[in-house]
Amino acid sequence: MGSYCELSINGVDLYVVKNTFSGTHLKLFSPFEFIKFNEDLEGEEYERFVLRTSVKKAKTRLEILGCSERKLQTYFNKGLAYQKSNYSEPEDDNNEQYEYYRDLTFEKYSNALRTVLETPNLDVFDDEIMNKHPNISNDIISRLIVEKLSSGNYLNPFFYDEIYENEEHLIDPMLDIYMCTFCCDEDATVEYDLTGIVDGGWVKESEILMFYNDFMDTTVIVTEGKTDINVLSKSLEVLFPEYQHLFTFFDFYSYKADGGTSYLAKLLKSFSAAKIKNRIIAIFDNDTAAQVEIQNLLSVPILESIKIMKLPVLDFCFSYPTNGPSGREYSNINGLAVSIELFFGEDVIKNDGEFFPIQWTNYVEKLDKYQGSIINKSEIIVKMDEKLKKPDLENQDWDKLSFLWETIFKQSS
Repeated sequence: MGSYCELSINGVDLYVVKNTFSGTHLKLFSPFEFIKFNEDLEGEEYERFVLRTSVKKAKTRLEILGCSERKLQTYFNKGLAYQKSNYSEPEDDNNEQYEYYRDLTFEKYSNALRTVLETPNLDVFDDEIMNKHPNISNDIISRLIVEKLSSGNYLNPFFYDEIYENEEHLIDPMLDIYMCTFCCDEDATVEYDLTGIVDGGWVKESEILMFYNDFMDTTVIVTEGKTDINVLSKSLEVLFPEYQHLFTFFDFYSYKADGGTSYLAKLLKSFSAAKIKNRIIAIFDNDTAAQVEIQNLLSVPILESIKIMKLPVLDFCFSYPTNGPSGREYSNINGLAVSIELFFGEDVIKNDGEFFPIQWTNYVEKLDKYQGSIINKSEIIVKMDEKLKKPDLENQDWDKLSFLWETIFKQSS
């Protein structure tokens, strides 16, 4: 005897685990999405223990953890190539397994899976499923997906039936689940019902939450300096607390680490030389100095696990006040003088309705461009610290920092 927990998308059970939970499945959720509620079943009240989120959030978490469409297609094609290399054409033309591998492509599988997962009120145990839901094709790919879901067999695109022990290395459970989020409407619900294993005494409620408290598979954010780290770490807590456990931040303060553009470039070389295995996102300013260092890094074999990005382009910076030898002008400062301060919001970087201007400083001969920085930087940082201490999402401008974080989320994939 035992108890089970079930992972479902849009009401369709995908994976079942006995007497424990899957850490891979928990990665789709945040501790903030753990809910308990009472439910009446046949006149008796039961307490339910459930993790619940949207496909969009689950998919974003998997992408932060390294999944992507490119990796998914590579995984699919390698698995399919392995199967085809071990499977010869049979004499029997009615062999369904041969038909499956003959017809299988990434596009056909993803389309078939999407149709199944997005079909309303789908009961995969209904023998009349194809008659009741004519939108689901009766081809071998669709039939096998429904058969796996109804039988409890592991849902994987390139294994027709059972998976042998010597083939388990071909399976990536996270990419298999990512395939399901990739093939479903982003507003659909993802649910992990843990009621059975908690009620059955196999797992304590505290163990589920401890998984997130002790989460180690984080993406490390490194930047040019302390201000960037302070603002990014605190704004993540304000704007996207549901993704907070997936990131750690370079600690300038405790270790008195040096900052600056050139130091960040040296740090990435050191990480690569040491073959650090963590996923790392290095965020440079979008200015001239960063452009020089990033160009220099192109000749260095930086690890694939290290993603290098510049602060994204800001629309309002295409015409921004600048001070130079010719006096006040309005210039495109993207790529020349965009630092983290430009993302603080208009309520911080404006004074009496006017943006604090950029002061052009030194000329970079290598690029034939000037470097600039925003004036009154210390005053701006103090104002931002106050904003972070007393966040008000309705009455403060957080749009630029939200945009920045959404850009960061896409870097790991």
